[in-house]
Amino acid sequence: MDKQRLVEVLEQVKTTSEKRKFIQSVEFELKLKNVDASKPENSFTETHPLPKGLSTKRRSVCVFADGASLPRARESGADAVMTRSDIEALAGDKKAVKKLAKKYDFFVADATLMPLIGRVMGQVLGPRGKMPTPFPVNADPKPIVERLRNSVLVKLKGQPVIRCMVGSEDMNADDLAENILDLVNYTTQKVKGGRAALDHALVKLTMSKPVKIEFR
Repeated sequence: MDKQRLVEVLEQVKTTSEKRKFIQSVEFELKLKNVDASKPENSFTETHPLPKGLSTKRRSVCVFADGASLPRARESGADAVMTRSDIEALAGDKKAVKKLAKKYDFFVADATLMPLIGRVMGQVLGPRGKMPTPFPVNADPKPIVERLRNSVLVKLKGQPVIRCMVGSEDMNADDLAENILDLVNYTTQKVKGGRAALDHALVKLTMSKPVKIEFR
């Protein structure tokens, strides 16, 4: 994928799309070929940080902490901090756990709380690829929170297609192109066949029509 061509496409999408009353996401769809994504060995769900970040579309993060890890969790800049008692209060309330899973993009947890989280929330967070990123009780979760704020969930399952937000329309085209190229390179390292598995890509804003990009 040629970066200059990608920049041109992104500028075209941004300048020709109808203006909205909100900042739209820049969305990227990568179509693969000769990859049977219905097979477990070809499927994956991974969290991947983008090099140029997500600007106004930065992700929301909730931290689970208790005891010694609680003070640092509260200083991490996370959108929310939940304690052991907060987690225990959700036991048996699947509806509340689903609501929590929908509210936050990513979760981080004191490693000592992971068994409890698994019992209370595992059936909801697991299938969604949202099980928390653990950190040692004496560690600072802030670097993890900051990394996740600029990360996307890369998922290949069922269909040979990967769909990701790669930024927001207020970002410049060069930075958006860097994010897309990084995502493409990451994907080629994950899928069987590498670059030969790339078919074509689509780029669009939330409410715009997509523009197709061929791989040469």
